[in-house]
Amino acid sequence: MSVLPPVIAAVGGGIPSAIFGVLPAINPYKALLGSVFLYNSAHMVKLTLHLTASKGVLNNDNPRAHADQIIASDKKYGPIMARCNAAHSNGLESFP
Repeated sequence: MSVLPPVIAAVGGGIPSAIFGVLPAINPYKALLGSVFLYNSAHMVKLTLHLTASKGVLNNDNPRAHADQIIASDKKYGPIMARCNAAHSNGLESFP
Protein backbone atom coordinates (compact mmCIF):
# COMPACT_ATOMS: atom_id res chain seq x y z
CA MET A 1 0.00 0.00 0.00
CA SER A 2 1.36 3.34 -1.00
CA VAL A 3 1.70 6.26 1.38
CA LEU A 4 1.68 8.71 -1.50
CA PRO A 5 -2.11 9.35 -1.74
CA PRO A 6 -2.54 10.29 1.95
CA VAL A 7 0.53 12.53 1.78
CA ILE A 8 -0.82 14.30 -1.32
CA ALA A 9 -4.19 14.77 0.41
CA ALA A 10 -2.51 16.06 3.59
CA VAL A 11 -0.65 18.82 1.76
CA GLY A 12 -3.77 20.04 -0.01
CA GLY A 13 -3.35 18.10 -3.23
CA GLY A 14 -5.89 15.85 -4.75
CA ILE A 15 -7.91 15.99 -7.89
CA PRO A 16 -6.66 18.94 -9.95
CA SER A 17 -9.00 21.83 -10.50
CA ALA A 18 -8.63 21.31 -14.25
CA ILE A 19 -10.66 18.09 -13.89
CA PHE A 20 -13.23 19.53 -11.48
CA GLY A 21 -13.60 22.65 -13.61
CA VAL A 22 -14.84 20.60 -16.56
CA LEU A 23 -17.36 18.57 -14.56
CA PRO A 24 -20.70 20.18 -13.71
CA ALA A 25 -21.95 20.36 -10.14
CA ILE A 26 -24.74 17.84 -9.61
CA ASN A 27 -27.17 17.13 -6.84
CA PRO A 28 -26.32 13.84 -5.05
CA TYR A 29 -29.91 12.64 -5.42
CA LYS A 30 -29.73 13.08 -9.18
CA ALA A 31 -26.45 11.15 -9.22
CA LEU A 32 -28.08 8.33 -7.24
CA LEU A 33 -31.04 8.27 -9.62
CA GLY A 34 -28.65 8.18 -12.58
CA SER A 35 -26.77 5.23 -11.12
CA VAL A 36 -30.04 3.33 -10.59
CA PHE A 37 -30.93 4.00 -14.22
CA LEU A 38 -27.51 2.82 -15.41
CA TYR A 39 -27.50 -0.52 -13.64
CA ASN A 40 -31.12 -1.24 -14.58
CA SER A 41 -30.69 -0.32 -18.25
CA ALA A 42 -28.86 -3.61 -18.93
CA HIS A 43 -31.80 -5.49 -17.42
CA MET A 44 -34.26 -3.65 -19.66
CA VAL A 45 -32.20 -4.51 -22.75
CA LYS A 46 -32.13 -8.16 -21.61
CA LEU A 47 -35.90 -8.14 -21.13
CA THR A 48 -36.41 -6.71 -24.63
CA LEU A 49 -34.14 -9.38 -26.11
CA HIS A 50 -35.94 -12.04 -24.07
CA LEU A 51 -39.29 -10.95 -25.51
CA THR A 52 -37.84 -10.88 -29.03
CA ALA A 53 -36.19 -14.29 -28.75
CA SER A 54 -39.27 -15.95 -27.28
CA LYS A 55 -41.59 -14.22 -29.79
CA GLY A 56 -43.50 -12.44 -27.03
CA VAL A 57 -44.23 -15.54 -24.94
CA LEU A 58 -42.78 -15.43 -21.43
CA ASN A 59 -42.82 -18.27 -18.92
CA ASN A 60 -44.04 -16.62 -15.73
CA ASP A 61 -43.82 -19.84 -13.74
CA ASN A 62 -40.02 -19.85 -13.87
CA PRO A 63 -38.76 -16.81 -15.80
CA ARG A 64 -35.11 -17.20 -14.80
CA ALA A 65 -34.96 -20.76 -16.08
CA HIS A 66 -36.67 -19.64 -19.28
CA ALA A 67 -34.09 -16.87 -19.73
CA ASP A 68 -31.27 -19.35 -19.03
CA GLN A 69 -32.75 -21.71 -21.62
CA ILE A 70 -32.79 -18.92 -24.23
CA ILE A 71 -29.23 -17.91 -23.31
CA ALA A 72 -28.06 -21.51 -23.78
CA SER A 73 -29.98 -22.33 -26.95
CA ASP A 74 -30.42 -19.13 -28.99
CA LYS A 75 -27.37 -18.35 -31.12
CA LYS A 76 -28.48 -14.83 -32.06
CA TYR A 77 -29.76 -13.39 -28.77
CA GLY A 78 -28.19 -15.75 -26.20
CA PRO A 79 -24.69 -14.22 -26.02
CA ILE A 80 -26.05 -10.66 -25.84
CA MET A 81 -28.52 -11.65 -23.13
CA ALA A 82 -25.70 -13.28 -21.15
CA ARG A 83 -23.62 -10.08 -21.35
CA CYS A 84 -26.61 -7.95 -20.33
CA ASN A 85 -27.28 -10.25 -17.40
CA ALA A 86 -23.63 -9.99 -16.30
CA ALA A 87 -23.69 -6.19 -16.65
CA HIS A 88 -26.84 -5.97 -14.54
CA SER A 89 -25.34 -8.24 -11.86
CA ASN A 90 -22.15 -6.17 -11.79
CA GLY A 91 -24.22 -3.01 -11.41
CA LEU A 92 -26.11 -4.50 -8.47
CA GLU A 93 -22.86 -5.57 -6.81
CA SER A 94 -21.32 -2.12 -7.12
CA PHE A 95 -24.41 -0.15 -6.13
CA PRO A 96 -24.04 1.61 -2.77
